[in-house]
Amino acid sequence: MNTVTTLTAPSAVVSGLDPYTGPWNHAQAAHLLRRTLFGPKKSEITETIGLGMSNALNQLLADPVPPSPPVNHFFTEDPNVPIGATWIESPNVPGVEVGQYRRPSLRGWYWQNLLHHDFNIMSRMTMFWINHFGMADVSEQRSQYQYINLFNEFGTGNYRTMIEKITVNPGMLEFLGGKDSNQWNPNENYARELLELFTIQKGPAVSQGDYTFYTEDDIVPIARALTGWRIRGSWSTSRGVVESYFYENWHDPDPKQLSYRFDNVVINNTSNGGRDEYKDVIAVIFGKEETARSFCRELYRFFVYYDITPQIENDVIGPLAQVLIAADFEIRPTLRALFGSQHFYDMAVRGPLIKSPYEFTVSMARTLGGFGHLGLDLADNTNSNPQLLTAYQLGLSHHWRNSGMDMDFLYPPTVAGWKAYYQSPGYYRNWIGSATLKQRKKLVNSYTGAGIYTQENNSGDYLPRPFDLFQFVADLDDPYEAAELVAESVRIFLPRELHPNQLYSLKQQLLDGQMDQEWRIQYTDARANPFTSNIVNPVRNRLRKFFRALFSLAEFNLM
Repeated sequence: MNTVTTLTAPSAVVSGLDPYTGPWNHAQAAHLLRRTLFGPKKSEITETIGLGMSNALNQLLADPVPPSPPVNHFFTEDPNVPIGATWIESPNVPGVEVGQYRRPSLRGWYWQNLLHHDFNIMSRMTMFWINHFGMADVSEQRSQYQYINLFNEFGTGNYRTMIEKITVNPGMLEFLGGKDSNQWNPNENYARELLELFTIQKGPAVSQGDYTFYTEDDIVPIARALTGWRIRGSWSTSRGVVESYFYENWHDPDPKQLSYRFDNVVINNTSNGGRDEYKDVIAVIFGKEETARSFCRELYRFFVYYDITPQIENDVIGPLAQVLIAADFEIRPTLRALFGSQHFYDMAVRGPLIKSPYEFTVSMARTLGGFGHLGLDLADNTNSNPQLLTAYQLGLSHHWRNSGMDMDFLYPPTVAGWKAYYQSPGYYRNWIGSATLKQRKKLVNSYTGAGIYTQENNSGDYLPRPFDLFQFVADLDDPYEAAELVAESVRIFLPRELHPNQLYSLKQQLLDGQMDQEWRIQYTDARANPFTSNIVNPVRNRLRKFFRALFSLAEFNLM
């Protein structure tokens, strides 16, 4: 696999947020899906072309159907949760380490949902929020599930409402110490991150402790306004639900004076013992236009490109922020304006993103059809399902492989998330290094070889789980012609056209030194004799060589 050598856009971006009026064909449809789904399938690209941009956006941005919760997939020592039942509202068990099944259950569940997610932006937006809040070291699995499920349900809802919900979420209260914050010792961690990372952000420093959009003097009063929130049920052997609650005696009842950056507003809501003062703080922050601009920059860097030039700030970010404000901070119309804009389909922003490990993995696995042909999905969560353990272990195997490429959805490296989305000048280049590139190569070799090895329920043996390359190729427009097979696969998997020399080289991997017509003959024979190994295996080996070469291209790391 070659190292990706450049992220430089091929030409200057001159388009803005005006509605897109150009052609609607494979190139535009595939680009939209690469940025809104994890690994679009050929059938989804074809459907999107037929729907047209407007109807495709309707479907992508429709209210999501959250996935069914994770279940106990193998553990027999939890008397409250039989195999096949969910554990998300079940208490801990005295003397039993329930984490030994809940940890892998949550990881396997998350990854299987990525591999089998719907034609909807939910999975991508969930990852956006995971990065946005950078929550880690939340070790209670029920709390971990709660905040992931929050993102699954409300990821395209209202930005202000999301901030309100996460402020008093049990996981966040644990992560940044809010559960112990009280009027005598207010914890400033969340107040600082609320301003610096989650909403308005700093801007350049004007003077000591005075930033462009807030001051150090705002941290303490905001921290005081957030006091009094606690958690119950965490690690409990009697409570099934981990929840937050307001304890009035711990809340600071005195007025909280904000700085001139927030117009010297005084927070002093005494109703319900000050329970809603956190909402008053958030309302003040959201009263500033820069909060909308900061959020739109994050959306842009996640879905479009990292390089926000002065022109893009003026022609894209500013107008997009006005859409967000006009929609009262509803995210869905804001995304629709972005994904339906002339700018989004500009050639300069099609193909320059380096894929995250998750995007790299799922853009192979999901596009190739996943593991549904082996019955390895989460549709049947009952103990009678012979593939239940295997399905979860397959997801867990993907989790650890991507963790080896420096991405673990439960443990972002900092509260700011992954460096690829915020750290200048490298940004997406942070995904690629000598160690992570080696892991990508190993994954390609596994995917285009025997597959991922996972345990089988009945025997306990570890068996390979390959992709159905034959079925993927059979669904192409003309799999009998080597050149057409190669060209269509490139259009599906890569964001831009390849040089003719590269296409020729890929075709040689498929032909393995033979003439083009030999592929037609041998592929026809393999289709007619699917159970005759001496006919099928040579064709399968050629497909493996071809896909290995395709996924090893530097261009495959881009989207």
